[in-house]
Amino acid sequence: MLKTEELLNIKEASVWATEHLGKTVTPSNIAYLITILRTVF
Repeated sequence: MLKTEELLNIKEASVWATEHLGKTVTPSNIAYLITILRTVF
């Protein structure tokens, strides 16, 4: 499990999400989520 202080780059986040969700998550998917979250917050 990751510590809350650890940050991942987009590629690492896509690998982590793919492993934990059991579905393919691309770096593009992560970048899109970041963009959406920036507009919401």
